Amino acid sequence: MKLIKVIVFASCMVFGLFAQDGSIFPAQKSAIATLATENGFTQLSLDNYLRVNHNSNLENLSSSNAVLVIQAFQSAQKPSPVAAPVQIPVKVAQATPAQAKVAAPRPRASILEAGMSKRFYLEDGNIINGTIIKINGDICEIETPDGTLHIPRVDILEETARITKKDDTRYVGPVLKDSMQEIVIRSKYGDVVINKKDIKNMDRFHGGKRVAWAEEKKTFYQGEAVLTDIFMDPTAFPLPAHTFYISGLSLGYGFTERFMLRTQFGSNFSGDLNIQAHWRFYHRPTAAKESAAAVGLSLHRNYPLKNLIARYSQFLEVDPVTKFTLNDVENMGTKYVMNDPEAVGIYGELYYVMSYRRTMESGRGKVGAHFGARTNTFPFLKNDLLIADSTFQWLDTGEFAVPFRLFAGFEYDLSKNMKFLAEVWVDNGNKYRTFSATWDDYFGDESRFILDGTDGEYSMLDFDFGFLYAVNESFRLGIHFQQPYLVFYWEFYEL
Repeated sequence: MKLIKVIVFASCMVFGLFAQDGSIFPAQKSAIATLATENGFTQLSLDNYLRVNHNSNLENLSSSNAVLVIQAFQSAQKPSPVAAPVQIPVKVAQATPAQAKVAAPRPRASILEAGMSKRFYLEDGNIINGTIIKINGDICEIETPDGTLHIPRVDILEETARITKKDDTRYVGPVLKDSMQEIVIRSKYGDVVINKKDIKNMDRFHGGKRVAWAEEKKTFYQGEAVLTDIFMDPTAFPLPAHTFYISGLSLGYGFTERFMLRTQFGSNFSGDLNIQAHWRFYHRPTAAKESAAAVGLSLHRNYPLKNLIARYSQFLEVDPVTKFTLNDVENMGTKYVMNDPEAVGIYGELYYVMSYRRTMESGRGKVGAHFGARTNTFPFLKNDLLIADSTFQWLDTGEFAVPFRLFAGFEYDLSKNMKFLAEVWVDNGNKYRTFSATWDDYFGDESRFILDGTDGEYSMLDFDFGFLYAVNESFRLGIHFQQPYLVFYWEFYEL
């Protein structure tokens, strides 16, 4: 073998010294074929390599370029038939005007197999989505949503990907399969299946033309907004690790993929320091669907007890004759019924939620459902709040025995950036309030950024729906038809 290489090298150097820019010599052609075979090239992949780097096939290669090809194969960094082709210096003759008008041919697919399912880029500019059913000689039979097509192998362009995962693992190779959830590429060491959720960066080459990751992400047709809440109720999915957010009522930080903390900043400004811990204790993700369960606990160290009375104003009967409750009497407020309007206490809430979401069969985005239950420590705080010897009394039987909220939320990707949201609940602390009343409560009274009005029509069973728009990957705006009506959510990654 060493003797063959010496003879090949010596022969090629002799021909290279005397060659001007004529056609390739037979010895050069034989040398290139021998060296290419030793480096794992097939005839098709060798032709692709020569077209990309020298604008020619082996038969029409010039003798001077043949010398450069042989030198490349004998260098320390030999060409590879799998990796994306690397340009090497090329000495070419001055092109004639007619030759200058001919575009360089784009590399053809080096790997085509039955079962490959992805987007195929063709030499004439067509782009099709389909699966290769079988290959008959040089014809690929590809099943597409629009019918079965018979496409020559030479018309299918090479498609390679260079992928970096979030754990900094990197893979390079031809694309075998591509779906909404995963991409399969062939490396020199075997086929690699990569979940698109785990991709940090990816560049793809379609017929030698690079498509940057910024453009590639636009083809991921699923909602950008991953919800931690449906309106004012939590989902089981926490913030990503090392991510911070701020909304109209709260802010939070994701410490790990399973644990996050939140706080109501309006209460903090009023002296009621509070914290809410969210722990996802169950998580089962697959390429097409994901399920999770979580629990949460919030604690307020100086909770204004007037806020509890406002929230549960329908629990408080203020007139034993008419049976009016506090929410029925306009402009009465909590100060007229409380023994100490400025009383504070330790207050807590507890919730449990299960979430499920999956990719829709059409591939157009995701759909999800969330089910949960909430309660709090209100029964332990309501005693001794009312004015002594008054006729005010708590309703504590039947539906008013224990504070509770049972909810079911629904999300649906209308487009890449728009979600439809809906929720139905059974809540004995719920009241319907108009937009103007909510606005005045949030901005107009002394406890700003807190919803604590006593007014509203008691409605234990109710529902709401609305829309959430992802302006970009970090900022979202929403509107729905019950308080707080308007939603904004701003996420900051990798703080």
